[in-house]
Amino acid sequence: MSFCYINGSYKNNIDALISVEDRGFNFSDGIYEVMGFRNGKLLNFERHLKRLSKSLIDLQIKAPFSNENSLKIIIHHLLKLNDVYNGFLYLQITRGTAKRNHLFPSKVKPNIVIFTFSKVGLDKIKKGVNVGLTKDQRWMRCDIKSISLLANVLDKQEGFEKGFFEVWQLRKKLITEGTTSNAFIVNKKNQICTHPKNNLILGGVTRDCVVEIALKNKLKVIEKAFNIDDIKNCNEAFLTSTTLGIIPVVKVEETIINKKQVGLITKTLMRKLEDFLDKQIYE
Repeated sequence: MSFCYINGSYKNNIDALISVEDRGFNFSDGIYEVMGFRNGKLLNFERHLKRLSKSLIDLQIKAPFSNENSLKIIIHHLLKLNDVYNGFLYLQITRGTAKRNHLFPSKVKPNIVIFTFSKVGLDKIKKGVNVGLTKDQRWMRCDIKSISLLANVLDKQEGFEKGFFEVWQLRKKLITEGTTSNAFIVNKKNQICTHPKNNLILGGVTRDCVVEIALKNKLKVIEKAFNIDDIKNCNEAFLTSTTLGIIPVVKVEETIINKKQVGLITKTLMRKLEDFLDKQIYE
């Protein structure tokens, strides 16, 4: 039996109910976060909370919890109920329940749902994955972690059917990011390149950690969008996300990266990221 948290109560997942007039259902009017936890300790919690707060402000939705500590208490009790201490949690907040109308309702209470899910097996893909390319069909506010993910879903599915693990999206011939991850390459000068944080990408929490770790270890980072020619000429490539960490990319469409071998810089960052996350468990 699995439990979730929904609007102030802990419910069995199969008994949890949301109104058909929830604006998340009707308009995708809401935001979400995915957080990892190890040994019952939330990873990068403050970073996720900061992004969550920004998304709520951008959508003019009031936070359904009083402060950071109250949310932590809710989450830790949920982990205890589910007797799970390693994995991930999904947190979703919508504007609330109201009669269907495109305008913001004047008096509405946000709906919040939190549930946990298991950690995915990564051993096989840690050796490298194949990535496809597609046109970026999304809107111009990708920096909001909106629950409106249809463009990502369509591109992810199309890529899967073509045999790709992930798909990197192109806007004006420049790579923005993946459907569920941020995109990186290491150029011929051993500089780590990734798209800058702006409205065209979601500023990934793991992305930010990797950039900070790289700089701390005296690796050069260039936050500038790269193109297909840059990919063809790069030494290494990888992608990042909360659920995956760092995954090496060994092929992009027909371009083979580093003879399909995981590069030295990618290996170093993979190890350093694990150290960075493990350290949070014992703080």
